Amino acid sequence: MVKTLKRRFIIFTMTAVACLLGFIVLAINGLNWMMLERQSDTVLQTLVDADGVFHKMDFDRPPPFSRPLDMDRMRASRFFIVQSDAGGNIVNVNIDQISAIDHETAKSYALKVLKTDKESGRTDGYKFAVKQLGPNRLLFFMDISEQNESFCMVLFASVAIAVLCWGILLIIVILLSGKVIHPVLVGMEKQKQFITNAGHEMKTPLAIIQSNNDTMALIHGENKYNVYIRNQTKRLNVLMSNLLTLAKLDEEVSLVTEAVNISEVTSDLLPVYREDAQVRDLRFHVHIEPDIVIQTNQDSFRQVLTILLDNAFKYTPDSGDIHLSLTRNGRKIQIIEENTCDSSLEPEPERMFERFYRGDAARTQKKESSGYGIGLSAARAICENFGGKLTAEYPSAESIRFTAKF
Repeated sequence: MVKTLKRRFIIFTMTAVACLLGFIVLAINGLNWMMLERQSDTVLQTLVDADGVFHKMDFDRPPPFSRPLDMDRMRASRFFIVQSDAGGNIVNVNIDQISAIDHETAKSYALKVLKTDKESGRTDGYKFAVKQLGPNRLLFFMDISEQNESFCMVLFASVAIAVLCWGILLIIVILLSGKVIHPVLVGMEKQKQFITNAGHEMKTPLAIIQSNNDTMALIHGENKYNVYIRNQTKRLNVLMSNLLTLAKLDEEVSLVTEAVNISEVTSDLLPVYREDAQVRDLRFHVHIEPDIVIQTNQDSFRQVLTILLDNAFKYTPDSGDIHLSLTRNGRKIQIIEENTCDSSLEPEPERMFERFYRGDAARTQKKESSGYGIGLSAARAICENFGGKLTAEYPSAESIRFTAKF
């Protein structure tokens, strides 16, 4: 339990930290990219407005959220200009502001852009803009490799810092996790200890009540009060048994396992239920594949079956149907219990496995044999203890199905 709680605390905490750091990294780099884009767009637009001539450039209006432009920054930018005529022929190339491009390469870029018929965009690490100048067109190409390098550097630095911070926080959380969950563990331990002690302490009084009740029935004859007392003591015995099972499983105590022929164990439980089915005119259908052997705890497996069948017989209306099957399904063993019910009156399937939950308290209390809403929780806990799974579903509006897989 301690290891499980510590692991869950660490996973939850570090997941939250990872989400926060991820958001910060995305926000920083998103804002950085927007500012770099705005800056390069401003430089390119200044070139276009001045037709690429430095003395025509206007620096009176600084770009918003960006460093003001000046002649030094403009002369430091790398760009080239290509002029084409109305027929798309290249008539002039200016590569004075860039050394990485020759005339032929500049022409190829221009022809490529002219084919796309776009006014602006990107191509091979350059931002371009097209300006109509009489019958001719000016194509401006600005190198944005520095912008990309700047963005990548900030991205790498922010990710590296985020990973480093996450690693440091992971170490801190691991070291402090024991102290953080200690109050929770103390509370859970007291709760489990209380349940265990109360369960053992109640066994003796319940046994005495049951014994005295049986004695009174023999001496004075059976009456309705003896029946009430017997039914309620049986309910309390089942409740205490399930509570003790849950407390034991919560402690993650490994149950002793052995090779168990669950086909025989299931068959041995059926006679009592068959008699009950005949009395109540229930149609009880059983299909059990022979000689299914698994490694499990026999008492716990029997308890799962008993809980499923008890629930079926408690809540199936008279003249209803109950189906029980035990089959192999590939490498898994599958137990399916399906019975008649009105699904409109039943809770959501997952809620049935909540401890002490009952969908309709008024309806269930009408039956003296009704439970306390703890049986299915115990059955699921037992299945999970052996690596299995217990689920519920409504295959139709008139039935409910429980499936246990091992």
